[in-house]
Amino acid sequence: MSGVETIDDSSATYTCAIAIERDNDNFANLTETVTYSGTLTPLLTAVNPRYGTVTGGTSVTFTGTNFVTDTTKYTIIIDGRTCPVTAATTTSVTCTTDHRPGLISPSLYIYIDGMGLVSNQELLFRYVSMWSDDTTWGGEFAPMEGESIYVPEGLNLYIDVDSTPELNLVMVEGSLIFAPDADPNHEQYFDANYIFLNNAYMEVGTEEFPYTSKLTITMHGNISSPYLPIFGNKCIAVKHSNLEMHGIPRTPTWTVLNDTVEPGATQITLNSAVDWVAGEEIAIAATSFNGREGE
Repeated sequence: MSGVETIDDSSATYTCAIAIERDNDNFANLTETVTYSGTLTPLLTAVNPRYGTVTGGTSVTFTGTNFVTDTTKYTIIIDGRTCPVTAATTTSVTCTTDHRPGLISPSLYIYIDGMGLVSNQELLFRYVSMWSDDTTWGGEFAPMEGESIYVPEGLNLYIDVDSTPELNLVMVEGSLIFAPDADPNHEQYFDANYIFLNNAYMEVGTEEFPYTSKLTITMHGNISSPYLPIFGNKCIAVKHSNLEMHGIPRTPTWTVLNDTVEPGATQITLNSAVDWVAGEEIAIAATSFNGREGE
């Protein structure tokens, strides 16, 4: 017999009673117990790299604890495709991805014979479709200025170009991913009138993997531009979705003025020190409660 029990507990060990379900939803409790031990549970702590193309051939290393060195004991399945294991230690296992056709939501399954399922801790490897790849657009060319694009569920669109044309609507039900460049001074630009996330995922760096280069996302439009119901215009609209935006931690990033700034002034006096770098732009917010009175 087999079953699943969800445990919301941070203890190193947890003991629970065994219950057997009979016909008509009747339960019989047994005297025996089962003890779950964190020290015996394989645990995933990192995935490197976190992305790879749908054409496959990416070598992925999963790092964790309580792994085994015998490569034959692993079964790794990513988005329903088997990832053959090439190397393993007590703290890591490496496999090479297969190609992944179709539209499939991200999933990761790692099983170790004799140890059971590895606890993934919500970590994933994502098969991505590159913006610059013609196959992403059905063998045609990439979107042009003024066009709208649709990212369906199961497609992870990876923006690997330095700039995009000014798009109209970017409708996302899959994933929209911006990854940083190795050069911290590299600049990337993305332009659109609307970005609408619907049961979707958008990433511009995560808390663990912040965006370390430069990116400017510009939302175009004016007060008379058509409004999306509820959300408005020139916006990133988020509905039942996950929007991750994390840059390099900076503290503090804002303060208040110590003195009034007159029009045309070339200096400002701040109330406290801030983590600003030469060459960056600063914005002085309006003192009015009227949001249209930008200064």
